[in-house]
Amino acid sequence: MQLAQTADSIDRANRLLIAGIALAGAGLIVVSPVAPTQPNVQHRAVQLTAGEQDLTQVLATAQDNLTTLESEAATANSDLSSAISTELSGFETQISTALTGAETGLQNSIDGGWFGDDDGFVFGLFGGSVTDPDTGVTETGSTLQEITTALDQGNLLNAFSYFDTWSLETVDHTLFPLLSPLVTEFNDDTGVTTLSIPDQLLQTFTNEYTSFVSYSDLKALLNAVSSPELSVAFGLSADLDGIATDVSSGNIDQALTDIGNLPSDLTGDLLNGWTDPAAGSEAFTGLLNGGSLLEELLVTLPEQFVTALG
Repeated sequence: MQLAQTADSIDRANRLLIAGIALAGAGLIVVSPVAPTQPNVQHRAVQLTAGEQDLTQVLATAQDNLTTLESEAATANSDLSSAISTELSGFETQISTALTGAETGLQNSIDGGWFGDDDGFVFGLFGGSVTDPDTGVTETGSTLQEITTALDQGNLLNAFSYFDTWSLETVDHTLFPLLSPLVTEFNDDTGVTTLSIPDQLLQTFTNEYTSFVSYSDLKALLNAVSSPELSVAFGLSADLDGIATDVSSGNIDQALTDIGNLPSDLTGDLLNGWTDPAAGSEAFTGLLNGGSLLEELLVTLPEQFVTALG
């Protein structure tokens, strides 16, 4: 009977002791600030004795990681801007060439003309001088005058023929250059092939789709999204295991220290990732270190976009 009473007393004392440790730990967590920080930090196998020192290390490592991330993101953004600028300048050149060609064709239709093996000399509506490139012969005339002369002679067929030839040449020399960026594939004198703008856009879309929509890329993105919360969860579990070990071994001072370090530990896990002390390698990334979601969004994806643009 006396032994049973003694065991009950010890059990009550242990429960009171654990409750006191929990209350003290909660107080330490409230007073310890949880400040946001930056990239690639590792969770140390040996905790520092002071929570303030631990948080300082977390912030310092996070600052280093953020500096690295900012530098890489700036480079990726510069590469992306250059690639997009190059792509758009190519479209701009094609459109500018098309407008210039259409303007020249319209000008020749009004005051100029053309020479072709099929139609011979075709003059502008109000006149123009046209040279045969093979013979060097130059003739001057006016489509309107040709039509008027044919009508005066009562030759309606010739009058219509002059108008028909002029209108077809006008359409050919204005609409063709105007529509060429949209519907043709052009080979210049050097043998360089220029695809139409829709062809280029479709090719770009295909390249981007091939570059981004792959199992490995989707898996990396999913890992980056889920890793910060997993890092915190595993880090918290490891810290609680350590605290439980301290309490069970009667090391109350170390237990209180570990509880005080929880805010800085979890902040480091969230920002800089969690490393399994036993494995000695980073198990999950945080928000700022290598392989993080921010690195995926600010560095990896822009560089993939640049690569796909070629």
